[in-house]
Amino acid sequence: MTGTGAPSLSMFATSAAAEELERALGCPFDPGTGMSLAAGVRADDLEAEPTAAYEAAWAAGLHEHLVPVAEGGRLGSFESLLAVVRAASRRELAVSVGFGSTLLATTPVWIWGDDAQRRRVAELALGRAWGTAGISEEAAGSDLLATATRAAPTGDGFVLNGKKWLVGNGGRSSFATVLAASDPSFGLFLVDFEAVGGDGVRRLPKVPTHGLRGHDLSGFVLSDCRVGADAVIGRPGRGIEMVTGMLQFTRTLVGGSSLGAADTALRIALRHARERMLYGEPALALAPVRSLLARGFADLLIAECTALAAARALDVARQRMALWSAVAKYVVPALCVDAVNACGEVLSARAYLREGVADGAFQKLVRDVAITPVFEGTQLVQLDTVRAQLVSGERRRAAGRAEVPLPLLFGFGEPVTPVAPRDQRPSLTYGAADEVVDLLDEAVAALEDDQELAALGHTLLKVRDETRETLRGLGTARTGEAYEAARRHCLVHAGACCLHTWLWRREALGGLAADRAWLSAALRRVVERLGFPVGPDREAEDRLVRRLEDLDDGDRAFSLVPLRLAPQYRGSAPGRIEATMRSTP
Repeated sequence: MTGTGAPSLSMFATSAAAEELERALGCPFDPGTGMSLAAGVRADDLEAEPTAAYEAAWAAGLHEHLVPVAEGGRLGSFESLLAVVRAASRRELAVSVGFGSTLLATTPVWIWGDDAQRRRVAELALGRAWGTAGISEEAAGSDLLATATRAAPTGDGFVLNGKKWLVGNGGRSSFATVLAASDPSFGLFLVDFEAVGGDGVRRLPKVPTHGLRGHDLSGFVLSDCRVGADAVIGRPGRGIEMVTGMLQFTRTLVGGSSLGAADTALRIALRHARERMLYGEPALALAPVRSLLARGFADLLIAECTALAAARALDVARQRMALWSAVAKYVVPALCVDAVNACGEVLSARAYLREGVADGAFQKLVRDVAITPVFEGTQLVQLDTVRAQLVSGERRRAAGRAEVPLPLLFGFGEPVTPVAPRDQRPSLTYGAADEVVDLLDEAVAALEDDQELAALGHTLLKVRDETRETLRGLGTARTGEAYEAARRHCLVHAGACCLHTWLWRREALGGLAADRAWLSAALRRVVERLGFPVGPDREAEDRLVRRLEDLDDGDRAFSLVPLRLAPQYRGSAPGRIEATMRSTP
């Protein structure tokens, strides 16, 4: 079944870097690899950094993907970077989040930094240095305008004073991009900690957390920290604008962390259900277990379609990302958390044990993935962004504004010309044209030969039109109704991404992508979340479970895009890893 209509994996250029990383890191179920699930559990129990995992990631070149090709690194497309993040997160979320914090620090330099700043940051990042984004403050939260850190001008530069808290890599970073109030307004500053010395910087202790215990979530205090005039990133007074722009990149790529975690959760649950005997047969034979796995898989695929479209838009439609990145950040982590929770139901009591199935890795994974909806802005922050963007867009909406060809936007796997981030800067608005949702009518019309799918598509159209009407009537008011309209828009966008993927990419991707079952299950999951009663497609769910089995047996990602994983470790089944660990010195 896996091979039916499946293309050669080598044809998908954007998967090449992820497959290379997979080969270098080995199977996460193998306790002998540097980024094994078992080693991650041991480090987590000690609340220690997963040092071996970081070393393995560096040895595999993960840090090189944080630096654009134009600056001497390997970042050629954001679709490719999403796949790389997903591969790392399949093993250890603390590692991908730590590298993500460095990406957050480097992104404004790639976009707005001068030649000297880009050279220095590239040198640091390629030299395995950590970066941190000094944005968050304890009192300010997500309100950037409440930032209290101050950059006072001096004769030859600035003196920085303030406290940054709950920032990734705050204690171990070699450099930071710092948001500070200054003249004429807020500015963004590049602080090279090695250059400024230790007198003006005091590191804060790591904040204890329930999940991601191995991640350095801490902060630092700047006390009369002197930097030169060359520390200013971009135009003075544009700090808020730059932070808003750089978040379009990082909140999109958080989806890679969520997808990787969901892949591992499904793998753990599937393998357990195949091995666990209940009532004289494998648990997988039970209808409720199959339904949970199928629905979790469908949620992952909805999230994947949304994340891939957003990541690819960073390459080919950056002018839309003021809206699409917030939608992706709202949709993708939440769906992946739901998928992980479904896997927990399959595991039942064993989901709560710190030993047994996958050596207790599942309970760690649940705690780790729970934070992904919060990173780079909470769900409420994303809905407020979506609400504000849509209200602004409705005021300026005009017919015929579509500019991004859907075959390009949904051409997953096809290479794109590398674009240096500085050559296409992010926009503060999405331009009132939204090809994903605006062109939903044509996508639904293409389903008319399939009455069941067409009916689901028409429900999306109905919700889209009602949402637009609601937002027109509410204007800029931050009401509960406005946030609900934003939520519904996000779900319609996700459903539209599934439809466009089906229409424009299923033949090229082949295999699972060409199987109607995934689309039927995915659209039903979206429509259910919109509040419409819709019955399950049992046949589609059974086919999805069979697809899961085939993909796992064939060492393939749980993905519409064919991607070869590291060969599966077969020395011990996931449910018996703990026995292997006890016998390992």
